[in-house]
Amino acid sequence: MNYLSFVYKGTPRELKKIILLILKSWTVDNIKRINYIQDYSFNEKKIKKVEEKILLIHTKNENKLLNFLSENFPQIERINIS
Repeated sequence: MNYLSFVYKGTPRELKKIILLILKSWTVDNIKRINYIQDYSFNEKKIKKVEEKILLIHTKNENKLLNFLSENFPQIERINIS
């Protein structure tokens, strides 16, 4: 199975509601959530740490999913993992 990877930086309670709405939209087959990912970046001589969650989403229609997410959930950002 090939999964599309996304990152989410909001609250866990909000993410649970979003996952349920995505599943009920019938645009995905499966969603896997990975918790407690830390994103470290260096800005203006400071190290910035942000807690994130990674979503691995399997779908048969990638374009339909990407359109659905961009219209309804702009806080979910697509990332490429190689």
